[in-house]
Amino acid sequence: MKRKLLFLAVALALLNPSNLGAAALTSISITNTAGLAFGSFIAGGGGTVAVSAAGVRTNTGGVVLVPSDGGAAASFNVVGTTFPTTHVHSYSITLPANGTVTLAGPGTPMAVNNFVSTPPAGTSTGTLAKTTVSEILTVGATLTVGAGQTPGAYSGTFNVTDVFP
Repeated sequence: MKRKLLFLAVALALLNPSNLGAAALTSISITNTAGLAFGSFIAGGGGTVAVSAAGVRTNTGGVVLVPSDGGAAASFNVVGTTFPTTHVHSYSITLPANGTVTLAGPGTPMAVNNFVSTPPAGTSTGTLAKTTVSEILTVGATLTVGAGQTPGAYSGTFNVTDVFP
């Protein structure tokens, strides 16, 4: 019985050669192409500066935005290495948790929280296929500014982690 089943499977494969091939993504890489920038602002009585994944900047509280330096969302190029197929391969990303990222500078460190992305982080963030082996990922977040925050340049880093099946 085993011999007959094996022969049948081989015969079916030979009759329809399109079913003989298979390919999968072999790796995925994420490269930062632009940093997350909150732009210039006046701390005033404190509050927040948020940059959306689309790069739109908003403020709350006593923070005053300086229009000449509007900030920008971070940008990443997500690239999959694959053989040419029409299969769609999904990937997921993880953004930093609240309370894990700060900007350091001449004054008190400022917390960066509420990270957002396009496509959204989580399960099946994005897809890479034969015709789209790369995709742009943009990331925004919210900066908490203290009342009377010391003026100056502040900087920090954050990680975007890819999860690929």
